[in-house]
Amino acid sequence: MADYVNASSPRPRILIVEDEINVREFCRLLLRRDYDVAAVEHGLSAIEILREQSFDLVLTDLQMPHVDGIELVKHLRTFYLHTDAIVMTAHATVETAREALKLGALDYIAKPIDAEQLQKTIRTAIELQRVRREKERLSDLVLMYQFSQAIATSLDIEEQTARLIEFIGRRFTPSHIGLSLIDSDGETLVTLIGPDPGRRLTLAATSEEALRIVHRQLIDRPSVSPDRWIEVILRSRDRAIGLLDLAVRNEQPPFDATDRHLIEVFASQIASALDNARLYRALKDQYEQMIAALAGAIEARDAYTYGHSRQVTHYAVRLAQELGLSADDIERIHYAGLLHDIGKIGVPDDVLLKPGPLSSQEAAQMRAHPEIGIRILEQIRGLRDILPIIAAHHERIDGTGYPHGLRGDDIPLGARILAVADAFEALTADRAYRPALSPEQALQILQEGRGTHWDAQVVDVFIRLMQRERLWEQAPRLRQPARSQILVELS
Repeated sequence: MADYVNASSPRPRILIVEDEINVREFCRLLLRRDYDVAAVEHGLSAIEILREQSFDLVLTDLQMPHVDGIELVKHLRTFYLHTDAIVMTAHATVETAREALKLGALDYIAKPIDAEQLQKTIRTAIELQRVRREKERLSDLVLMYQFSQAIATSLDIEEQTARLIEFIGRRFTPSHIGLSLIDSDGETLVTLIGPDPGRRLTLAATSEEALRIVHRQLIDRPSVSPDRWIEVILRSRDRAIGLLDLAVRNEQPPFDATDRHLIEVFASQIASALDNARLYRALKDQYEQMIAALAGAIEARDAYTYGHSRQVTHYAVRLAQELGLSADDIERIHYAGLLHDIGKIGVPDDVLLKPGPLSSQEAAQMRAHPEIGIRILEQIRGLRDILPIIAAHHERIDGTGYPHGLRGDDIPLGARILAVADAFEALTADRAYRPALSPEQALQILQEGRGTHWDAQVVDVFIRLMQRERLWEQAPRLRQPARSQILVELS
């Protein structure tokens, strides 16, 4: 894990590990002019000082008491990947030096130490490290740019959290990621990434400390050393909106200053994206509630059709999913299903609620409801892309439907889906002039009308779906107390 942020000490830092005092002092005095140098007598002392200070390079002897050079190189490669190692060896231990190179040492120097050779080797190592760190820095910049692009293209919270897992996983290989977000109500903390996604707990206060406490209740802190765990408050528009924490295993290198800085950048980017997505979801929920209220206001005029639009929407959305439509197309069908009968607001009560057969004039008024709905909804810019579905949901495949007599593929697919869902829901609902048909009877009627009244492929998929999942049992319709009313037949 590279540390390319070193503003406090611009000169490279070198740790000399040598049990022979003369050699140790010779190296220290030779190198201190160009580098910040510390010196210790054996590997155990080196491990202790490495816990407290960071070094760019360790120059170590191989044969030492307590902890030898080979073990020290292994320790560096396990816990301090950003610190390079050069080993010093007598001629008798050249094979050991080669073993150290295999373990990850950058180079070795033979004893007795030649001053010019030592300086040249150190300069080369520091330059190689500078080049490597620059590459890592550029790699991090590219990764951050890719991450910002990935989350900027979506307002979906689930997709954004998936991208966070992907990019943090690529950079840090964490053993644990926890992410929580304050809900739009401002009073609840929700788990987005953790052992139980979607779990909620109430925030007792709005302070950051309360946020940390509740986050740790939702997501247990992993059992790792403190230097292998990071916890970052997510902030957007100068306020806390959630918390991110991650950890690496004890056998992995700890987080250094660069890692922590990079994670803070990730946290800043995901905070802004999640805040925008949260606001978008809240607005979308309000939008959908408004649409449902509009649909409910129309259906409230008739006890027999109360809840009809919601049930039609349930069937239509599941059918669209089964047909493999895109998320955007499914969303359009969802809104169209809720609002497909909105035009009935323009149908007089004496027609809409008439307890008997409609005259030809009254039937014409009833059949005008798709076009009335279009005139109402075309004033709302955000609903204009669902208008073709609503306009054509009473068209028939053979061209005998209304209002425009469209046939075949001229009828939008969304309208063909909605027509099948609408028909099944109407057939299985009570009417003043007949009791509800059984689901099996309704499916038989759809089968008989495939290719003439309804799209054959859509009907076939719908029948298989209903026989497999029995959706009418999963979402029973709401009903008002019955009263003597009637609606027009499917035609």
